Amino acid sequence: MIGLNGKLLCSIVLAIGFVGLLGYGLVSHAAEDIVVNTTTSGGTIVFQDNDSHGVFHIGRASTDFRSNATFSNSIPSIETGTGRSVFTATWRNDQKNEFSSAKKATFTLTVWNPAGIPHSTTQESEGINSGTLTVSCSPFEPGEGRFELTSTVHERRLNLPAVLHR
Repeated sequence: MIGLNGKLLCSIVLAIGFVGLLGYGLVSHAAEDIVVNTTTSGGTIVFQDNDSHGVFHIGRASTDFRSNATFSNSIPSIETGTGRSVFTATWRNDQKNEFSSAKKATFTLTVWNPAGIPHSTTQESEGINSGTLTVSCSPFEPGEGRFELTSTVHERRLNLPAVLHR
Protein backbone atom coordinates (compact mmCIF):
# COMPACT_ATOMS: atom_id res chain seq x y z
CA MET A 1 0.00 0.00 0.00
CA ILE A 2 2.79 2.44 0.88
CA GLY A 3 4.68 1.56 -2.30
CA LEU A 4 1.71 2.54 -4.49
CA ASN A 5 1.21 5.87 -2.67
CA GLY A 6 4.93 6.62 -3.02
CA LYS A 7 4.83 5.95 -6.77
CA LEU A 8 1.73 8.10 -7.15
CA LEU A 9 3.31 10.94 -5.18
CA CYS A 10 6.49 10.68 -7.25
CA SER A 11 4.46 10.79 -10.48
CA ILE A 12 2.57 13.88 -9.29
CA VAL A 13 5.80 15.66 -8.32
CA LEU A 14 7.39 14.81 -11.68
CA ALA A 15 4.29 16.02 -13.57
CA ILE A 16 4.24 19.31 -11.65
CA GLY A 17 7.96 19.74 -12.29
CA PHE A 18 7.51 19.09 -16.01
CA VAL A 19 4.64 21.61 -16.24
CA GLY A 20 6.76 24.14 -14.34
CA LEU A 21 9.71 23.70 -16.71
CA LEU A 22 7.42 23.95 -19.72
CA GLY A 23 5.87 27.15 -18.34
CA TYR A 24 9.30 28.63 -17.60
CA GLY A 25 10.43 27.83 -21.15
CA LEU A 26 7.36 29.47 -22.67
CA VAL A 27 7.70 32.60 -20.51
CA SER A 28 11.43 32.99 -21.18
CA HIS A 29 10.82 32.45 -24.91
CA ALA A 30 7.98 34.97 -24.88
CA ALA A 31 10.11 37.73 -23.35
CA GLU A 32 11.44 40.28 -25.80
CA ASP A 33 13.72 43.30 -25.50
CA ILE A 34 11.75 46.48 -26.32
CA VAL A 35 13.36 49.88 -26.90
CA VAL A 36 11.48 52.24 -24.58
CA ASN A 37 13.35 55.44 -25.48
CA THR A 38 16.52 56.44 -27.32
CA THR A 39 18.38 59.69 -27.96
CA THR A 40 21.29 60.30 -30.35
CA SER A 41 23.48 63.32 -30.80
CA GLY A 42 26.45 63.67 -33.10
CA GLY A 43 28.80 65.85 -35.02
CA THR A 44 31.59 65.98 -37.56
CA ILE A 45 35.29 65.29 -37.30
CA VAL A 46 37.61 66.99 -39.76
CA PHE A 47 40.82 64.97 -40.11
CA GLN A 48 43.51 67.40 -41.31
CA ASP A 49 46.46 66.43 -43.51
CA ASN A 50 48.99 66.27 -40.63
CA ASP A 51 50.05 63.84 -37.94
CA SER A 52 48.60 65.77 -35.01
CA HIS A 53 46.42 63.85 -32.62
CA GLY A 54 44.74 64.25 -29.28
CA VAL A 55 42.15 63.14 -26.79
CA PHE A 56 38.74 64.71 -27.31
CA HIS A 57 35.82 64.62 -24.91
CA ILE A 58 32.85 64.81 -27.25
CA GLY A 59 29.87 64.71 -24.88
CA ARG A 60 27.78 62.96 -22.28
CA ALA A 61 24.79 60.65 -22.17
CA SER A 62 22.45 59.56 -19.40
CA THR A 63 19.28 57.58 -18.71
CA ASP A 64 16.63 57.54 -15.99
CA PHE A 65 14.64 54.30 -15.54
CA ARG A 66 11.90 55.91 -13.46
CA SER A 67 10.83 58.30 -16.25
CA ASN A 68 12.25 56.24 -19.17
CA ALA A 69 14.23 59.37 -20.09
CA THR A 70 17.33 59.34 -22.28
CA PHE A 71 19.75 62.19 -22.83
CA SER A 72 22.65 62.64 -25.23
CA ASN A 73 24.55 65.86 -25.75
CA SER A 74 27.70 66.30 -27.82
CA ILE A 75 29.87 69.02 -29.27
CA PRO A 76 29.11 69.86 -32.92
CA SER A 77 32.57 69.41 -34.48
CA ILE A 78 36.22 68.50 -33.88
CA GLU A 79 39.37 69.10 -35.89
CA THR A 80 42.33 66.78 -35.57
CA GLY A 81 45.05 65.23 -37.72
CA THR A 82 45.35 61.79 -39.27
CA GLY A 83 47.44 60.56 -36.31
CA ARG A 84 45.82 58.36 -33.66
CA SER A 85 43.11 60.35 -31.90
CA VAL A 86 41.04 59.20 -28.95
CA PHE A 87 37.39 60.20 -28.52
CA THR A 88 35.64 59.89 -25.17
CA ALA A 89 32.14 60.44 -23.79
CA THR A 90 30.84 60.03 -20.27
CA TRP A 91 27.69 58.09 -19.44
CA ARG A 92 25.50 57.85 -16.36
CA ASN A 93 22.46 55.80 -15.34
CA ASP A 94 20.57 57.68 -12.63
CA GLN A 95 18.10 55.11 -11.31
CA LYS A 96 18.15 51.50 -10.23
CA ASN A 97 15.58 49.03 -11.51
CA GLU A 98 12.31 49.02 -9.61
CA PHE A 99 11.13 45.74 -8.10
CA SER A 100 10.16 43.27 -10.86
CA SER A 101 11.42 45.61 -13.60
CA ALA A 102 13.84 44.41 -16.25
CA LYS A 103 15.19 47.67 -17.67
CA LYS A 104 18.63 48.10 -19.15
CA ALA A 105 20.50 51.21 -20.32
CA THR A 106 22.78 51.01 -23.34
CA PHE A 107 25.30 53.71 -24.25
CA THR A 108 27.13 53.66 -27.59
CA LEU A 109 29.86 55.87 -29.04
CA THR A 110 30.60 55.41 -32.75
CA VAL A 111 33.24 57.27 -34.78
CA TRP A 112 33.39 57.00 -38.58
CA ASN A 113 36.68 57.85 -40.29
CA PRO A 114 36.72 59.66 -43.68
CA ALA A 115 36.47 56.30 -45.49
CA GLY A 116 33.19 55.61 -43.65
CA ILE A 117 34.60 52.81 -41.49
CA PRO A 118 32.95 52.75 -38.03
CA HIS A 119 34.84 52.39 -34.75
CA SER A 120 32.44 51.75 -31.87
CA THR A 121 32.10 50.85 -28.21
CA THR A 122 29.02 50.05 -26.12
CA GLN A 123 28.38 49.88 -22.39
CA GLU A 124 25.28 48.42 -20.72
CA SER A 125 23.99 49.19 -17.22
CA GLU A 126 21.11 47.74 -15.20
CA GLY A 127 21.52 49.95 -12.13
CA ILE A 128 22.97 53.20 -10.85
CA ASN A 129 26.36 53.46 -12.54
CA SER A 130 28.59 55.71 -14.62
CA GLY A 131 31.67 55.48 -16.79
CA THR A 132 33.50 56.56 -19.91
CA LEU A 133 33.19 55.33 -23.48
CA THR A 134 36.46 55.43 -25.42
CA VAL A 135 37.08 54.99 -29.16
CA SER A 136 40.39 55.49 -30.97
CA CYS A 137 40.73 56.20 -34.67
CA SER A 138 43.75 56.57 -36.99
CA PRO A 139 42.56 57.39 -40.52
CA PHE A 140 44.95 56.88 -43.41
CA GLU A 141 43.76 59.91 -45.35
CA PRO A 142 42.46 63.35 -44.43
CA GLY A 143 38.79 64.18 -44.85
CA GLU A 144 35.56 64.48 -42.95
CA GLY A 145 34.30 61.84 -40.58
CA ARG A 146 31.53 61.91 -38.03
CA PHE A 147 30.52 60.60 -34.61
CA GLU A 148 27.34 59.66 -32.73
CA LEU A 149 26.61 59.26 -29.03
CA THR A 150 23.47 57.26 -28.23
CA SER A 151 21.66 56.46 -24.99
CA THR A 152 18.85 53.90 -24.95
CA VAL A 153 16.49 52.43 -22.34
CA HIS A 154 15.40 48.83 -23.04
CA GLU A 155 12.84 46.81 -21.12
CA ARG A 156 12.34 43.05 -21.14
CA ARG A 157 8.59 42.46 -21.61
CA LEU A 158 6.43 39.38 -21.84
CA ASN A 159 4.78 38.82 -25.25
CA LEU A 160 2.46 35.82 -24.87
CA PRO A 161 0.62 36.36 -28.20
CA ALA A 162 3.93 35.83 -30.02
CA VAL A 163 4.28 32.37 -28.45
CA LEU A 164 0.62 31.38 -28.82
CA HIS A 165 0.60 32.16 -32.56
CA ARG A 166 3.64 30.02 -33.39
